Amino acid sequence: MPVSHRTRTLLQGEVMRIQSWLDRFDPPFRGGQRRATLGRTDEYIVVKHFPLPDWCHPDYLDLLLLVDRFPARPPVGLYLLNEGNETLVQQISRRHHAFKDQGFHDAPSIAGFTWICFHYPDNTWRYDIQTPARSDNLSKFVQSFYAELA
Repeated sequence: MPVSHRTRTLLQGEVMRIQSWLDRFDPPFRGGQRRATLGRTDEYIVVKHFPLPDWCHPDYLDLLLLVDRFPARPPVGLYLLNEGNETLVQQISRRHHAFKDQGFHDAPSIAGFTWICFHYPDNTWRYDIQTPARSDNLSKFVQSFYAELA
């Protein structure tokens, strides 16, 4: 179902906040740019070259956030592409539950992706449409994931 113009505008703001946070990091060693983009259906956000702490090898990966219930609810976990990320999934699963080709807690299963069980701190979500940068938001969501790994 297509999202409203208002929701699309809010999601575009979220992508800009995520991008602003990504821009604080050095580029990945192997090149490429860190980039957050809103999917063509406005139901997901892709974060290319998401930074990982130094103990992860490689120290970046691509994330998928399902935002089909935004702004009412945060994403339910994160998704990693299975192909080429087996080592990273093993490393991350030491800190978070990881399920290949499966999702739980209302997160859909997506073939070819590993679902990482991650939720917003204290499982809360208080998104304020009037002041999204000051309230809970998707940038803070991905930053929380990074902080828990660090």
